[in-house]
Amino acid sequence: MRSPVMLRGRLCRLEPMRPDHIEGLLFAATADRSTYDFTYVPRDHDAVVRYVTLAASDFAAGVAVPFTTFAIDPLTGQERIVGTSRLRELEYWRAGVWPPRHGHVNPDGRPDAAEIGSTWLHPSAQRTGINTEAKLMMLTYAFQTWDVHRVSLKTDVRNTRSRAAISALGAQFEGIKRAHFPAADGGVRDSALFSIVRAEWPAAKANLEARLQRYLDRAATAALEPVLETPPPAVVTVEPHLVEPLPDSGAETAPAVQVVQAPAFPAA
Repeated sequence: MRSPVMLRGRLCRLEPMRPDHIEGLLFAATADRSTYDFTYVPRDHDAVVRYVTLAASDFAAGVAVPFTTFAIDPLTGQERIVGTSRLRELEYWRAGVWPPRHGHVNPDGRPDAAEIGSTWLHPSAQRTGINTEAKLMMLTYAFQTWDVHRVSLKTDVRNTRSRAAISALGAQFEGIKRAHFPAADGGVRDSALFSIVRAEWPAAKANLEARLQRYLDRAATAALEPVLETPPPAVVTVEPHLVEPLPDSGAETAPAVQVVQAPAFPAA
């Protein structure tokens, strides 16, 4: 099994999905489902347990790298679970088996192509820059660490908001795959397909960095706004889902997690 990787930015952190994330994921998935019409998001505790278990199985098989998304408060540094994303559908062209099959990976362990998917965020984390930074970190890892040829993305053809967001990443629309697979809201969906190839990555990266910088500038401006009235002290209640349990001292030692820090942008 490859070593898990953690991607750390300024607005969010992508941590390898683990069983002790279940309660936080459950809260993020069930507190407000108003934007999940076209996206599969587990809807109860048992579904979240299956979701995390299957993610671990896919990682062990070398076909996906699943992440839990943590939002980072830019003022306090506090973190909370707000959703998930993953590098999935990993393709190994040099494994000596064609077509590619589960269990057969390249000699160096690095895939030749990948897809970003299984992405969902609690509505409070949407349009905050978290998705932009998460996509930038995953794409950077795929193109600059794995050196892939292509990263694909897809969404329900009816999900106009998701299609616009994918296009804004710099991904190129490839077409529609009809009757692709079951839809999150029932029936069978058509999928809109997008991709970024290696030659397009520098321009897509610059676009994402510029978009992320606008979010960071907005957050910095908000932090500098004067406080006009000091509110009375509030009683703080710590929600159980925000408290990560300590690892079981008797648990089997997990693989070391490689932490990848998002680089600072070059000065203008």
